[in-house]
Amino acid sequence: METAVDIMVFDTVTETFRWMRSPGWLGRRVSLLEMDNKLASCINNDASIEIWVMQDYEAEVWALKYRINLLAMNTSPQFKFISKMALLNQCELLICCHTPSGGPDYLLHCDTDGKFLGYYEMKEGTCSTYFTNQYFQESMIPLPFCEMQEEGGVDKEPPFFIGL
Repeated sequence: METAVDIMVFDTVTETFRWMRSPGWLGRRVSLLEMDNKLASCINNDASIEIWVMQDYEAEVWALKYRINLLAMNTSPQFKFISKMALLNQCELLICCHTPSGGPDYLLHCDTDGKFLGYYEMKEGTCSTYFTNQYFQESMIPLPFCEMQEEGGVDKEPPFFIGL
């Protein structure tokens, strides 16, 4: 039988440790992560993945943000636990899943409604997967070194190429 589990947290203001209530019955398959600059808990079992997000740190209030039905994803691989997760475009999830008994790991791709979008098998010995909060975004603002030269003008190298 699964029991409630508390989470030990470090308060950076008072520089002390304390216990915080977890979002419910965590069991053994739980991962802590950050989503939208908030503490999140990902709980998975053979049937589903639940993602809980901390709404109020002082009152220790958690809210269930996503529940993904794994049984509906009949082509998804079996996995033991989740180590990393990233939210894309506020509607898609990339989930790094580890399989039992040291098998290959998988990068599972689904939307927040639980629709299976695919997965990628990460073979043993390949480079690790890293998720970051940084992403590239095209800008509509012209940058000075990208401006077009006047017609008939001489193209000069940008100043950061001087001396190369």
